Amino acid sequence: MKASRSPWRRLRRATRGPRNALLARTIEGAGRALGGLPPFLGLGVGRALGRAAYLVLARPRRLAIEHLGVAFPELDVGARRCLARSTFRHAGESFAELALWPQLAAQPEYVIVEGLAALDAAVGAGKGCIAVAAHVGNWELLAATIAHRGYPLTVVARRVHEERFHHLIARFRTGAGIEIVLREDARFWHSVRDALRRGRIVALLIDQDTRGAGVFVPFFGRPAHTPPGAALLALRGRVPVITAFIQRRPGGGHLIRMAAVPLGEGNGRGRVTELTARFTAAIEGQIRRAPAEWVWWHERWRQRPA
Repeated sequence: MKASRSPWRRLRRATRGPRNALLARTIEGAGRALGGLPPFLGLGVGRALGRAAYLVLARPRRLAIEHLGVAFPELDVGARRCLARSTFRHAGESFAELALWPQLAAQPEYVIVEGLAALDAAVGAGKGCIAVAAHVGNWELLAATIAHRGYPLTVVARRVHEERFHHLIARFRTGAGIEIVLREDARFWHSVRDALRRGRIVALLIDQDTRGAGVFVPFFGRPAHTPPGAALLALRGRVPVITAFIQRRPGGGHLIRMAAVPLGEGNGRGRVTELTARFTAAIEGQIRRAPAEWVWWHERWRQRPA
């Protein structure tokens, strides 16, 4: 069996560049086509694309069903498959929303924001603000909405390995008025601190198991390797922190909720872990409110404590 798979793997590696180029052009073309449709029709097409992706993408489908079993062991296989299908449908609809953003931005009622007072108080403190978010809901729409409403937003992001995909995402963010700081940049920490000194909101998504530094905190009852950067920045600079999450409304559109997170005293390693655990608990709470809106195919528990 191993010998029979090897040529196939070599072929996939050899053709990765052309396949990614074709996929990037397909996504870009699909985005342009969706963006020209009326929103109700474009969103319907997006949901259909998500349903098709569930059928076609075997590995993400398998991982989603497996990870749903870790987080919700009370669900049987049928319920997990149903929830996974909803997750893919949500992802397809989210893609359509980004393509339709110029039209949706002209509809203030499409995204309702709660907790702006907490954001205004944090920004008004004069030290900038850290917004802790996650890959739950349409997080790109969350960022675009806040920037569109006039708030100075800087998003911390990772460079996508495939250059074509990276430029697609970067073009949407900059077009929406979002400043980007890449984790891989040699001046990453300087750029983040500079954004805070300029009074900007620095958004960090901390719900993925990255290969960088991390601390283990509980996530759905299991230790999960989690980036500590948001807690480090907040504690060292006494920078105000809010959580920001976006969730679909039953009748259409979205609701953004923001809430302040008290920092407490001290800034040692134990406090960094404690604060990161509090951020992660808030993220888990949002996922439990809308379990179909998280990226269940991500290998969140990949690394284990020694």
